[in-house]
Amino acid sequence: MGFRSGFVISSTSFLFGIIFIASIYDFPLLYFSDLTDGSIEAAERFYLSLFNAPLAVTALLHGMMGLGIIGLVAKLHRWNEIAKYFDGGSLALFMGAVCMYLGVAVPNLRLIADPTNEKLVWNSAIATQRQSQLEAYEKGTSSFKPSDGPMTHDEKVSAIRIISASNTICIVLLSGVLILQVTEWYLERQEAADAEKRRRQQAKELAEAKKAK
Repeated sequence: MGFRSGFVISSTSFLFGIIFIASIYDFPLLYFSDLTDGSIEAAERFYLSLFNAPLAVTALLHGMMGLGIIGLVAKLHRWNEIAKYFDGGSLALFMGAVCMYLGVAVPNLRLIADPTNEKLVWNSAIATQRQSQLEAYEKGTSSFKPSDGPMTHDEKVSAIRIISASNTICIVLLSGVLILQVTEWYLERQEAADAEKRRRQQAKELAEAKKAK
């Protein structure tokens, strides 16, 4: 396993660590039937502290993401059969996790940090929720009319749960990256062992042929 694989494994493991810490607050919101105000407030405090963290923390997080992408692109550059499928698949999964972070987590984090900003509301997943609720209200299938102003308390809870759900999806995607990388390492090791076995067999046959002469 070379330094390029080390880049990928280190980056993925680091991101797993971040998500593992977040899962302490995510699981009560997603998988516990009794949703309490305490669990919501704890998750909100955690994500706000992460969002408002010093620049060095953000730079480290984004740098580790970039390290994983660089490692996978460098491995994919070999463009053999193993790299094509395993490194290509790993890159697709890793980019999927990055897109979940940039497209889902970040907009909702910004919204939680500034809940009165209506522009952020309409740029987040809450806008889709409001649109669905409004369509149901106009069709008469629901008596609830969604707000068209700043984010409400229920929408804040939904935004936090959306971030939690995106973290769960990222766990699945990053797990796929690790599985593909470990499988690739195993196959390369087996190929190297088989090649060495063939080389020794050929050397042995050559030595026996020389003795026979």
